[in-house]
Amino acid sequence: MTDDAHDSERMGQAFRVAGKAYRERLRQEAPGDDAELQRIEPSEVVVVRGEFDRISSVLAAASVAHLAVYPHQLARCDWDRMQVLMIDCPGRLPVAALDRIGPWVRGGGYLVTTDWAVKHVLEPVFPGRVRHNGRSTDDCVVRIQGEPASSGDPLLAGILEAGREPLWWLEEASYPIEVLDAVRVRVLAKSREVEERWGTGPIALTFDEGKGTVLHLLSHLYLQRSEVRDARDAQPAAAYLREDVGLPAVAREALAGEVEELARSEIEGAYSSASLASRAILERRRRLGKKGGPDER
Repeated sequence: MTDDAHDSERMGQAFRVAGKAYRERLRQEAPGDDAELQRIEPSEVVVVRGEFDRISSVLAAASVAHLAVYPHQLARCDWDRMQVLMIDCPGRLPVAALDRIGPWVRGGGYLVTTDWAVKHVLEPVFPGRVRHNGRSTDDCVVRIQGEPASSGDPLLAGILEAGREPLWWLEEASYPIEVLDAVRVRVLAKSREVEERWGTGPIALTFDEGKGTVLHLLSHLYLQRSEVRDARDAQPAAAYLREDVGLPAVAREALAGEVEELARSEIEGAYSSASLASRAILERRRRLGKKGGPDER
């Protein structure tokens, strides 16, 4: 097995475990949110497949129903039923699909994009908000930090907490994000390493458009690999599930056979992705003001 294939297999396992752990924690601490995720119908959460990200795999690992489509199929989706739209990198979409996104978001939709979609989706659809700064990252893993203004943000709950700087994988040639409108755009997380090396540090940012919201991430939700930076990162994944996730002993024992070869850094990165994707969907559901059902515009 090549190193890349080995890394991919390990991260696939990490995502499967992280998805189960996330839903178990939700059942324990927020059963209403867990029930809300169970009520989702596939047409309400649409993922546009890309060449480089695999958001559908993240949602599947967390048992979140969704509809995965190819770019040429997006314009024909049921936009009245759609509540959340997630676009994999690179985000190259037909003009007919791009033309639907702006009005849909302003009418109350929740758009999640990753990496190159900053250039291919956000720049043309929402000009003047953010843009690619013209540089490209290396393939590397960096530490991320929360912004003071994002403290307590429900999207980051359980990911960025005091004293913790999780690792985040950057695909080779990821697009660093330049914020053009600092009033409307809120940076949720950044990386000092990315800022020092490529001129701008946002990792996750969000902005409102009309009744809707946009969330963009540097690099991908599906992490192809992680790495060990220190002794804490090298700890067994079981330590993360016990100390940070707080899974009860019975749940940890049920996952014991699946985590024994994984490192803490691997499960932490996968859990962060599963949590962020699921919480974005839950946040949109809360804004509806009613459970399930299409938005009324």
